[in-house]
Amino acid sequence: MTIAVYNASWSTFGGGEKYGCAIADILGAAGHPVELLVEHEDITKTKLQSYFNMALESVEVRRCRRSEVRKALRAADIACIISNFRPFGLPGRKTIYVLQIPYPGITLPRALRRMLRGESREGAKDVLRKRLLNDARDASAVLVYSEFVRDCLLRNHDIHATVLYPPIDDFAGRVPKEHAILSVGRIFRGLYNDKRYDVMIKAFRRLCDGGGASGWEYWIAGSCGVDEASQRYLQQLQDDARGYPIRFIVNASYAELGALYARADLFWHAAGFGVDDRREPQRTEHFGMSTVEAMSASCIPVVVNNGGQREIVTHGVNGFLWDTIDQLVDQTRMLIDDPSGHEPTRAKARMRFKDFDRTHFAERLHLIVHRLGTPP
Repeated sequence: MTIAVYNASWSTFGGGEKYGCAIADILGAAGHPVELLVEHEDITKTKLQSYFNMALESVEVRRCRRSEVRKALRAADIACIISNFRPFGLPGRKTIYVLQIPYPGITLPRALRRMLRGESREGAKDVLRKRLLNDARDASAVLVYSEFVRDCLLRNHDIHATVLYPPIDDFAGRVPKEHAILSVGRIFRGLYNDKRYDVMIKAFRRLCDGGGASGWEYWIAGSCGVDEASQRYLQQLQDDARGYPIRFIVNASYAELGALYARADLFWHAAGFGVDDRREPQRTEHFGMSTVEAMSASCIPVVVNNGGQREIVTHGVNGFLWDTIDQLVDQTRMLIDDPSGHEPTRAKARMRFKDFDRTHFAERLHLIVHRLGTPP
């Protein structure tokens, strides 16, 4: 059974790209002929292997122009498409759509209103998103990262999706924990999944000014594009952090990121802060891969009480949830003041990670593919 995996935004090297590579890697290792379809010359097999720490030994990385993508997908028994707004129809003999974003209700009048407000790019994308969702509704299967996304798509678009949690790598380390708080994620500002580093820098400054973080550091690790907007935002964050023990680790390698997880004591995440996740679900964290990665390394997560984070963290059991900056500061100060008293929380965070490891992902993925390949 031949399989083609296409991602419409390989160049961002984020969670969706890792998810697509994991699907290809696991199915290729199982003996299926698998192609990863890429459009850009700089997206090479070597680069994907290194950045995502995947073998991809039985996977062919095939370069094709965007105009050739549909033809390549049509040649596959299963076409797996990861797209946030571009529709591709139902090209494969069986077609799987991976929908990362918990889309709110989308109507053509809404798209036109956005265009009239000067949001012409997003308005045009809404028109395409509407077509994408129509395609997904008729697909052989729709995969989503979390129950949060599944429930949102069912409620707003009558799409019945299957939850396939992302495969999370194990970053357990053998080094002592340091007095450090870590945050991980893309450094950018946008309508979708903004990590809200500005909020967390504000919280850490408040923690320091109140005398509750003596000897502690805050580490921000994330990829950042070379475009002007991303670089300007990075500079703004660095300016806000000046004078405080805040470190920026930009475009860290896989090994560097693993070392940060192993050494950090606490983990912060704020994507979706201040957002009503029923009205604007797209602005929250759709799952929280970096949160689970941190938990694999026995970091205690202190994350916003919103979106997919609530699916991962049980407050007071394997981490802590917060709604306000004051709560984030107070919960962190509590952990700093009594580190030994929260060792059971740390151990349970590590145990929770195992529900999302690669083995669980592979078992679930094989079952989905087997069902698609079995005649009714």
